Amino acid sequence: MSNDTEQKVHTETVQSSPFKSYFIRDIEVRNGLVLAPMSGVTTCAFRRLIKELNGPNVGLVMTEFISVEALTRNVNRAIAAMKYVAEERPIAVQVFGYDINRVRDGALMAVDAGADIIDLNCGCPAPKVVRKGGGCELMRQPEHLSKILREVRRAVSIPFTMKMRSGWDENSKNAIELARMAESEGIEAIAVHGRTRAQLYRGDADWSLVREVASSVKIPVLGSGDVTCRASAIERVQGVAGLYIGRGAIANPYIFTELAENRSVGLKGHNSAAIRVIRRYMELLLEEFPATRAPSHFAVGRIKQLVTQMCRGLPWRKAALMTKTLAEIEEILKRAEDQENSTSATPQSAEAYALAS
Repeated sequence: MSNDTEQKVHTETVQSSPFKSYFIRDIEVRNGLVLAPMSGVTTCAFRRLIKELNGPNVGLVMTEFISVEALTRNVNRAIAAMKYVAEERPIAVQVFGYDINRVRDGALMAVDAGADIIDLNCGCPAPKVVRKGGGCELMRQPEHLSKILREVRRAVSIPFTMKMRSGWDENSKNAIELARMAESEGIEAIAVHGRTRAQLYRGDADWSLVREVASSVKIPVLGSGDVTCRASAIERVQGVAGLYIGRGAIANPYIFTELAENRSVGLKGHNSAAIRVIRRYMELLLEEFPATRAPSHFAVGRIKQLVTQMCRGLPWRKAALMTKTLAEIEEILKRAEDQENSTSATPQSAEAYALAS
């Protein structure tokens, strides 16, 4: 196939894609695909990994949600969570909290850190967050939420967005009303997770409600919940501006490319591809959290997060999850590599990869 033909095929694929770009003010979110904020996951290292593997197919990346209480008290971990590299942009810094002044000041700190977008979390269901008034609890206090939005909007000049759920429980689904209020207070895009706070991550996300929210406001509305493959993404993107992809990116770090370009990268069950991804992630983690500043088990834990989801079906997955050090993980990867490169070897069982205790 000639280069001209390849370019034509690629162009036609992109043009026929159901995943369309949208804008938050002058910021283009390509393909309408966003790497969703995930606590303990979307550090700079993970965001860089996803950007490297998918390039411009990722329209926007988001930090972990960051406590404004911690930010405004200059807690090192919170400050570090805003760190990014230029290749990640555009990047949104997501904050959470209850105190109006601290949310405003935390947003200003994110602006100073170079964020392209400020996002307010009104969707976290975690008890430790809602007990202090943050996350989904703000959906139960619309007047207070309105004051927060107004104060932040007055303070920051960059785009300001929000993420929420469908409501607190089945009897209080108020996402439509809150979306209209948020739009009136200057919010420029909204992401809606189709589950209630009571559901946590159980049951099905209500995508019909997500579409109702989208049709009730003029600003872009993004859908979130259960986007794990191209089929589910095509079904869910109908009627919304774009999609938040969270856990699906852990199971398949190439998911943005597979969606945008309508092709399979072939990662599932593929030894060498999985090994390459894990090794690169290890390198990025060590750049972000060098051994001089963080214990090695921190990086090991992050790698296990990826292995748990991404390496299902690979015989060495169980052994990798039993490791305690980066050296042990590398040994497992080397064994898997040697096995694949040995043309005369028979396939190994999971027990064959276990390290000596």
